Amino acid sequence: MIDAEATQRFMAAPWLGEVDPDGKRAILDALVEARAPAGATLLAQDQPNDHLSFLIDGTAEIVRTFQNGRREVFTTLKAPSVFGTTSFFRPDPPTVAVRSTSDVWILSLYHPAHEALRQEHPRAAEALAVAILRALSERFDLMDRLLSDYITRHGESPRNSEWAGFRARLFDDRGL
Repeated sequence: MIDAEATQRFMAAPWLGEVDPDGKRAILDALVEARAPAGATLLAQDQPNDHLSFLIDGTAEIVRTFQNGRREVFTTLKAPSVFGTTSFFRPDPPTVAVRSTSDVWILSLYHPAHEALRQEHPRAAEALAVAILRALSERFDLMDRLLSDYITRHGESPRNSEWAGFRARLFDDRGL
């Protein structure tokens, strides 16, 4: 059972803003509440992922560690935020890790609870999927904007042309 303050934070967060209260309640009932200290691994790179998490308090960073040991911090997540989205819905392990940079409070949805939600409350499960798709779309748009701004600032180069070609193929190539 999720406590009252966690419930309030989840219900007030923007990720399910258009979902009716009964749908939010069904999703909330499927979640597991947890807290973790600063420095905890919330999602492990290259390891199977069995959960989708809603950060309701605290901060975390998305990090990729390369084979040569170099670490690259992509961004810092601030509550409210959601992570584990791509690897939750695909069989491939995440290519990044998520580590708390402060004490955090999260609500997580695990695969068995997600399957039960899909069976018992299909409209709530659909609303959750749409919310996740919206979050992923916003992230893709941000990435595209940042790369386009970078290309504009640094002029045309073979790499910039490669990005432009990739963007075009995203919309034209059905095999991608």
